[in-house]
Amino acid sequence: MYLPKVLLLIYVVDSADHARLPVAKQLLHQLIQNNSTLPVVVLANKQDLEGAYCIADIHDALALYDTGDNRKVFLIGTHVAEDGSEISSNMKDAKELIAQLVLEAQ
Repeated sequence: MYLPKVLLLIYVVDSADHARLPVAKQLLHQLIQNNSTLPVVVLANKQDLEGAYCIADIHDALALYDTGDNRKVFLIGTHVAEDGSEISSNMKDAKELIAQLVLEAQ
């Protein structure tokens, strides 16, 4: 209902939750199927956990190669310190990317 009004989709997945990635893939593709140009930023969170999928594995698990030729798709590995005291450089990069994409879409 709200998706036609958005400028970009920010989609967060748990890199360490292997069992839920097929569901995450299905839902992502359902969300974007009716808008072939909506930019997508995927944040692969919890990259710091043991057993977390690497970025290449997340890319394959979500079938990001199959999101359309006219779509900007970005995949960024992220993590946040447990006490929230540290913001990783990847999170800062994600913030800057999102701000840039919003400006471009307006």
